[in-house]
Amino acid sequence: PKGHIEHHGKAIDYRQNKALGLLFKTCALCGNANLQKQKMQRKSLLKQKENKYWEIIGDPTEGALVVLAAKAGLWRKEIEGTESRIREIPFDSDRKRMSVVYQDRQNLKIVYTKGAPDLILNLCSHVLINGEKVHLSLEHRREIIQQNEKMGEQALRVLGIAYRILPENINQADEVLEKDLIFLGLVGMIDPPRQSAIRAIAACKQAGIKTVMITGDHQITAKAVAKELGLLDQGGLAVTGTQLDQMTDCELDSLIKDIKVYARVSPSHKLRIVKVLKEKGEVVAMTGDGVNDAPAVKEADIGVAMGRTGTDVTKEASAMILADDNFATIVAAIEEGRGIYDNIRKFIRYLLSCNVGEVLTMFLAALFALPLPLLPIQILWVNLVTDGLPAMALGVDNADPDIMLRKPRNSKENIFSQGMWRKIAGRGMQIGLGTLLVFVLANYLSD
Repeated sequence: PKGHIEHHGKAIDYRQNKALGLLFKTCALCGNANLQKQKMQRKSLLKQKENKYWEIIGDPTEGALVVLAAKAGLWRKEIEGTESRIREIPFDSDRKRMSVVYQDRQNLKIVYTKGAPDLILNLCSHVLINGEKVHLSLEHRREIIQQNEKMGEQALRVLGIAYRILPENINQADEVLEKDLIFLGLVGMIDPPRQSAIRAIAACKQAGIKTVMITGDHQITAKAVAKELGLLDQGGLAVTGTQLDQMTDCELDSLIKDIKVYARVSPSHKLRIVKVLKEKGEVVAMTGDGVNDAPAVKEADIGVAMGRTGTDVTKEASAMILADDNFATIVAAIEEGRGIYDNIRKFIRYLLSCNVGEVLTMFLAALFALPLPLLPIQILWVNLVTDGLPAMALGVDNADPDIMLRKPRNSKENIFSQGMWRKIAGRGMQIGLGTLLVFVLANYLSD
C-alpha cells in the first residue's frame, strides 16, 4: 500500500520528494524480478481459510528492490502503461551494474541504473538534492562513500541508484548511455544469516574444514556478514579482487591459508582461488548459482550448485545440486559421507578378517596333516550366514557421535590405511588359530 515506507516512524510520500520517487521508480524498473500473488490454504476446525501472500519470481536482490518500490506504491506494470522498455544492458560481474532504457509517450528516453555504489558514483556527474540537479562535488562523493561504509558495517548489501535523461539522437553504445548519470541515493538490504548456517560453519571448524566466503559485495559488507557467521576471526584476512590482481601466484600461495573473505571478485578470481587451493593439495568444494560461477564450480573437486536459484549452466557443471539452497545441507552431507565411509571400512574389515580366518584354518590343517576342519557345504554356510548378515548390519550402522570432531583424512590414502591391514591380519589369525585349536582339542578329547 502507498505510504507504507517509514522514516523514524513517520510515513514517507515519495511524491513529495523527487529523488526518492525516482529512486523507487528505478527499483521497480531496473530489473527482471516480479511479485506474484499466491493462494495458501489454511484449514481449521471450524472453517477453511484462503489467504493470499506475495512471492518473488526472479533474482532475490532484484525482488527486494521490487518489494521496496511496491511498498511505496510504485508497480512496474502501472509504470509501463505510459513508458516502455526499449533497451536493457544486463548485469555483468565485471561491470557490476545493470541499466535499462525506457521511453515515454513524448519519446523522452531515460536510463535507469543500479549497481555497486563506488562504480555507480564514478559514472555520475551530478546528484539530485531537494529536487534540484547539483554538480557532484568531492564533498558530496565523500559523504556518499561514508554512508555506504556505514551501511556496509551493518551487514547491509548496498546498491547505488542513478538515472539520466538521454539527449536526442544519442549514440546507443553502452559506455555512452551509462555516462554523466545523476546520483539518486543508496539502497541497503540485508539477508540475515540462518542460524543453521552459523551452526554448520561452527561444525566445519570442529571437523577441520576451512570455509571461506567469496562474494561480489563490498569488502566492508562481506566482513560484517563473515563476523556474524563466525568466519572471520582475529587472524583471518579479507581481500578484494583488486588486491588479488596485484598479488603474484607465490604471494597468494603463501597467504591463501589465512584469507577467509574474498570481496568484489570476478569469475576469473574465483577460478584462480580454486586452482591455487588445489595446487596446495586441498580438496575444494565450490558453491555457486550464476552462469559466471560455472567455471569455478567445474574446476573444483566437488562443484555444488543451488537447486532453486541456480542456473542450468551451473547445475550442469556441478557434481551436486542442493535442493534447498542451504549451506547446512552440505555439512549434513559431509557427516553422512563420513558415516558411510566408516561403515564401508567396518564391512570390509569384518569380511576379510573372517575370510582370512577361514583360509588360515584350512591351510594350517593341511600343513600339519590334520583332518579337514570344514566341509565345502560348511564353508558356504559360514559365508552365507555368519559373514553376510552381520556385515550388512555393519554397513547400516549409525555414525559415531564424535565423527564431526575428526580431522579430514588424506584424500590420497587408500581404504586399508590407518592400520586396517594389521587389524585384518591380527583378527584373522585369532579366528584361524582359535578355530584350529578348538578343532584339535575336540578331536583329541573324542579319541
